[in-house]
Amino acid sequence: MITLASFCNIPWWCVLLSWLLPFLLGLLLGWLLWAKFKQLYDKLYKEYNDLRIKHIGLEEELKKCKSLKSDYVSEISILKGRIRELEAYEKEYKGITKMQTFTTEGEAGLAFASGISANKFAALKEDNLQVIEGIGPKMEELLKKNGILTLTDLASKNADYLRSLLDKEGNKYSMIDPTTWSGQALLARDGRWDDLIDMQKKLDTGRTNQTSEETDSKVEKILIKMGVLKRWDPNDLKAIEGVGPKIEILLHEAGIKTWKELSETPVEKIQEILDKGGPKFSLADPGTWPKQAKLAAEGKWTEFEEYLEHLNKGKEK
Repeated sequence: MITLASFCNIPWWCVLLSWLLPFLLGLLLGWLLWAKFKQLYDKLYKEYNDLRIKHIGLEEELKKCKSLKSDYVSEISILKGRIRELEAYEKEYKGITKMQTFTTEGEAGLAFASGISANKFAALKEDNLQVIEGIGPKMEELLKKNGILTLTDLASKNADYLRSLLDKEGNKYSMIDPTTWSGQALLARDGRWDDLIDMQKKLDTGRTNQTSEETDSKVEKILIKMGVLKRWDPNDLKAIEGVGPKIEILLHEAGIKTWKELSETPVEKIQEILDKGGPKFSLADPGTWPKQAKLAAEGKWTEFEEYLEHLNKGKEK
């Protein structure tokens, strides 16, 4: 009774304070903890946003890299195709060099289109756009897909228009220069083949910049590939109608190694060389060989080709 009476005699505000004080202390402690963790949360959230923004930037960079990779893969594919084309030309024309002609003094000089008779060019059709330096099968297909079907069509287009057609295909044709295509097509359309061949010999895969040395002509390459035109190594005796590889060896062994030397060798002497080679050369008739060799040595290729048309296995018909 005494204890109960003593408790009841405690003022009300003391009782209230005894309950309120722990509550306020707990509230203060909670607020301090919340403030601490709020600060940590804000820091982590800021780091998260920074990383997210950085991630978005990296994704954009990745997209650009993938786009560039695609462009480079396309360019590499084109370059590989050009390498394969060059390797094919090298394989096909191995041993065939630029035709050379000799003056009466024996000095060497290049023979250009003068060695090609006019009727040879009839094999080049109006719709063969590949006679243009810089245009291959895929490029011809692209041009024809865009309505450029003939050399006349190509001659009517300027370089800016042709560039726009290539740009539509993306970066894979960015290395191709169509600047000279219209001019080349104009010469081909007008049948000015000599001028076109001279022009192509000074072009670098159709580009406007000229090389320090003359390159092979696209027109001549096509004619050779078609079998319309023949090109011989300088002083290749097999250029002479009736002279094959084995006879050439016989002539070389006898000291006759150039067209000029063959042209100055009497027919009787050549026949003696053949007779010494054995009966397998008995059917060979060297009667026209010195004349053929003289035309070749002097670079008179038009006359040389006309003369060959009158021969049958080296004999005059």
